[in-house]
Amino acid sequence: MHKPVLLNEILEFLDPQPGKNFIDATLNGGGHTQALAERIAPSGKILGIEWDRDLAAVAKQNFDISIYRDMVTVVNDSYTNIAEIAQTHNFQADGILFDLGLSSWHYEESGRGFSFKRDEPLDMRFNTGEGVPASEIVNTYSVTELEGILKEFGEEQFSEQIAEAIGKARQDRPIVSVPALVEVISGAVPGWYKHRKIHFATKTFQALRVVVNHELENVETGVRQAIEILKPGGKLAVISFQGHEDKIVRELFKEQVKRGVIEIPIKRTIRPVWDEQKNNPRARSAKMKVAIKK
Repeated sequence: MHKPVLLNEILEFLDPQPGKNFIDATLNGGGHTQALAERIAPSGKILGIEWDRDLAAVAKQNFDISIYRDMVTVVNDSYTNIAEIAQTHNFQADGILFDLGLSSWHYEESGRGFSFKRDEPLDMRFNTGEGVPASEIVNTYSVTELEGILKEFGEEQFSEQIAEAIGKARQDRPIVSVPALVEVISGAVPGWYKHRKIHFATKTFQALRVVVNHELENVETGVRQAIEILKPGGKLAVISFQGHEDKIVRELFKEQVKRGVIEIPIKRTIRPVWDEQKNNPRARSAKMKVAIKK
């Protein structure tokens, strides 16, 4: 299932040792947490935060029957509440990890329309108990608003044409499924755009997902809180998969360096080695930035 990205690089930087405590702010399939638990056993603790109710339930079930059941606590909540979660659990973190990518489960098994290759409802919410589905945005936002979303959050060069096509198509019937939206996008973009390496619907789906889940606002909120709650000398690693997220982390780190709160031990952006990119294509766009709390 989900392959943890940049695992070797994370373990090298976070340097988990027996008795240390970590927060995995984006538990997903639990791959990073599993690797950390192996190295901090038997007395270390991990607080795993997962916003998706289904993923959190599966992760809790898996860890509850594992040898790490007394070490790993799974919390179904958003990492935007990381400070409150840590306080509630009286948790002092030696290191915190954010992996801002989607789990393979979201694409392949969630049934929520994250993948443009499947016949599923247009939902795209990480937590279906909150917010509005992508279909509501597609069918109720103005054409101008849709164009702005596709341009800003998807960097879609045909944002105007796609938005106009959506506006026209939804007059006949609501666009509520993945195939329906893909068909509209296909009719709006030129032929050559459909024969590139990247699927022609990729940027539209990314933009909608980002807006549905308030991803960019959440990154700044969560990472800022993580810096606040880290122990002095504690380490923070953030893996992002899109330029907007990477920029937010970069600017936040710059601000915190100027304030004397953190230092940046590795100035460059850390990327997957070629072998990992070959074995896990979804790792190709991963970028990791790291910091140490002063």
